[in-house]
Amino acid sequence: MWTDTRPAAELPKLFERGGDVISLSGGLPDLDVLPLDAISHQLSRLVRLGGRLALQYTTPHVAKALVPAVADLMAREDGHADADNLIPTSGSQMGLTAVALALGAPGQTILVQTPAYPGATAAFRTAGLDLHAAGEDEHGLDPQQLRSTVRELRAAGRTVRMLYTNPTFQNPTGATLSVPRRAAILAACRELDLLLVEDNPYGLLGFDGATTTLFQALDPEQVVYLGTFSKIFAPGLRSGWIAAPRHLRHDLARVAEIISLSPSALAQGALAAYYSRSGWSELIDRYRDSYRERCALMADALDAELGADSPWRWQRPGGGFYLWLRHRDGADAGPYALAAADRGVSVVPGGHFSIDGEHADGLRLCFSNVPRKKITEAVGRLAGALTEQPSPAGELTAVAG
Repeated sequence: MWTDTRPAAELPKLFERGGDVISLSGGLPDLDVLPLDAISHQLSRLVRLGGRLALQYTTPHVAKALVPAVADLMAREDGHADADNLIPTSGSQMGLTAVALALGAPGQTILVQTPAYPGATAAFRTAGLDLHAAGEDEHGLDPQQLRSTVRELRAAGRTVRMLYTNPTFQNPTGATLSVPRRAAILAACRELDLLLVEDNPYGLLGFDGATTTLFQALDPEQVVYLGTFSKIFAPGLRSGWIAAPRHLRHDLARVAEIISLSPSALAQGALAAYYSRSGWSELIDRYRDSYRERCALMADALDAELGADSPWRWQRPGGGFYLWLRHRDGADAGPYALAAADRGVSVVPGGHFSIDGEHADGLRLCFSNVPRKKITEAVGRLAGALTEQPSPAGELTAVAG
């Protein structure tokens, strides 16, 4: 199996060779939709009138002016935002690290929905947690497999406290877990005294505007919810939040304060100012429109270039950033990613999203930030690589026909 030990931030560089590279690897939002003039005016006003506060250290709380903006976002997916239980973060990555350090201990086991966001697995490993894949069936996370896995691990003497999931437009697959399945998973978690960690960067980015009820909405005391402004506003502000169960708020807030000392008052002020003047609906709709169009262009190009007889299969996601290809015969996708790089298009092989070598037959394609006029060309280059096959020596050779 193709493997690579590079840090997550460096891996895409391996697949971006030369100057004429079209990147389908990095999960970047399309910031062309941002109303930069309005944001610039609001930031200027914020600094001019309140710069001594906005540029100073602040208390480790979600700013009072920002709470309605968080509550609005969570309510769109039926979630609950209690100001007393909101903890500021510099995005989901800090939230994941805080959860791992505050709620786990070295040597304990966390169950992980796989394929998994590499930033999450890195945070858990950094905290000394052992990772174990959570079982799935054709509908996603499987509550029966969850029960059997936890019981087997505990019978073997391992401490299992948490289940991590990215349930809506998952990175990297684009899949969404249904509400009935979420309810069944939560029922199993309650039986097993298992805390569920819900990481939700993409939930509001459904192409048709539809949303899926959060795990947190179904049981706020069983779920640690991680939210971020990176995908519905901009990642450069580095701002997000944890919606914590009441009994865990203190532990999570203490560790979050150790990590960051203070949230950015400037970032929180900028977000609050934007929300108070514009709300979220128009901007979120712009993002949805952009990603719907890009995803359709990519999926249509895959259909045209590869066709129904291809050894690669995929499904059109209903939202988010990603399209997930898998080889029907389980072939290692790493050499195909390298071949694509030689043709001037970068993708990320599925092994990068594994915790123990699984999903090596996958490729993640990100459509969110690719120029529209480049998508068809990128897929054409990729298709040229995907219609080759590894030779016994590990190199790629063309498939006849």
